[in-house]
Amino acid sequence: MGEAESNTLRLRELFQMASSEVSLRGILGVTRFRGVYDSLMDVQKERMREIAGSLFDEFLESGNVISFAFVYPEGVIDNIGLMRDGVFDKEAWNIYAGWYTYLNNSLDKASSLIAEEISGIAISATTTGLASKLTHVSQYFPGVVSHRVHAENSGIGWRGKNSLIVNPRYSCMIRLSGVITDTPLVHTPSIKEGCGECTSCEDACTFLKHRGRLDDYREQCRVYLDNLGLDDEVCGKCIKACVHSPRLVSTPGIPEDQQLKSVYYTSL
Repeated sequence: MGEAESNTLRLRELFQMASSEVSLRGILGVTRFRGVYDSLMDVQKERMREIAGSLFDEFLESGNVISFAFVYPEGVIDNIGLMRDGVFDKEAWNIYAGWYTYLNNSLDKASSLIAEEISGIAISATTTGLASKLTHVSQYFPGVVSHRVHAENSGIGWRGKNSLIVNPRYSCMIRLSGVITDTPLVHTPSIKEGCGECTSCEDACTFLKHRGRLDDYREQCRVYLDNLGLDDEVCGKCIKACVHSPRLVSTPGIPEDQQLKSVYYTSL
């Protein structure tokens, strides 16, 4: 077994341990740092340079990004957008908001563990709390690195019509994080877009459905989140629609002999 394969097995063990500690299912993949960097928005490239620091040139030459996701427990997504007596049931919706925060905290804990053990730099999970502090959504992008880019490159999923990552097994029912490292690892391949003719997310969200007629639908979304009044600045209606889409086809489990070539799933 080569160095990259041995390191990847160790990474999988660490990720299994990290997901078990927080009682969550997980998905793990690996892709090249250069491919992620080249795919980022210009303002996010600057943020990636800041995170990489003095190791940036080394990462650009031979670095990797460990991409991983934790999965919401079954039933959590169903609390999104519930109506009771003609109004939104925010108490139920806040169950989802609470799990959103828990997954973010769990991702940060896992990325710190992996970064320490694999000799890397953790990229914090993308959190909320900014919608009310910004005057326009464009102010958000310079401060973050898109986890969707490395998740897409590493095969965690494809970019759906709601701009979120759609995993073939768990749909959009995931939160993402990552670690930058120069440790040699086996790369996992990207997968083809799988939405097809499905428009479930667009049918569930006016902003998505009519984004072609809006100046910036993301800004409309930011304002909506700011005024929704949940415990965290979340919505999730497009996620719920994707999860329950009859057109999303789940894939079977990954055979053991293919697990070093494809994304790795943990289970509870």
